[in-house]
Amino acid sequence: MYLVVSTWEALPGREAEFDRIGTTVASILRQQPGVLVVEAIKNGNQHVAVHGYHDQATYEAVVNDPNGAFAKAAAEYRIEENARWIGSVRGETMAH
Repeated sequence: MYLVVSTWEALPGREAEFDRIGTTVASILRQQPGVLVVEAIKNGNQHVAVHGYHDQATYEAVVNDPNGAFAKAAAEYRIEENARWIGSVRGETMAH
């Protein structure tokens, strides 16, 4: 599985709107083929999202493709007007 852990921070005064948007975008991502898990936790005004994809190619197609589901949702719901992306950690999970 290709796992991505991203941190976003709601912009001042936009916390409730970003909460709503985050839930909507998570629902859209969960519907994409090859998306195995989409969960988030809230820590103050930060949201930490954990996404699991079948593989890196699925992640690239869903998230990094300018015509992919995430880019479309980000534009439609104006994520960057409501939150700031802080960073992500991503990679293949390790077998134990």
